[in-house]
Amino acid sequence: MRAVEVRTGNRDDLKAIKKVTLQACSEAMGELIPSRVVIAETRRRFPTASICEHILAGQLLVGVDGADRIEVVCLMDEREDRLEMTTVLAPVHPAKSVSGVELLAKIRSMGWLGAVTSECVLGNLPHEQFHEVAGFSPGEVEVSEWGGHDVFKRKWWLGPADGTDR
Repeated sequence: MRAVEVRTGNRDDLKAIKKVTLQACSEAMGELIPSRVVIAETRRRFPTASICEHILAGQLLVGVDGADRIEVVCLMDEREDRLEMTTVLAPVHPAKSVSGVELLAKIRSMGWLGAVTSECVLGNLPHEQFHEVAGFSPGEVEVSEWGGHDVFKRKWWLGPADGTDR
């Protein structure tokens, strides 16, 4: 697994963030779903307005390589009992998997010590390894629909950093 530098996303990153979300979703779905459906669902799930809101709130992190190319995008939503991460990753080369360790360290350094959840498409090995290496445990599998096609996603769970609820 390869480390990335994690920083808070900014407005200048918007175009690259949109590109990474589309690339990551396309790679995760592979040949399971028609590309037109993947494109439409990615736009629906990652609308520009939501990305901008997360940036303005300081709730969007990006993982960058040595050339400052975005390879990981993480939107953070605080819930009553946990922090919910929405992550996408698209390393420069598919064989160069990135680690979630630095992302989690950044989240903890920002003051979130409570439980963290995330999800990824079942069988998307780079994304599953991204969570495993960061210490997440696999949870239940859920089915969602993308344009009439079933998508199986696994929930990932990480307990509080200090054994407390927050």
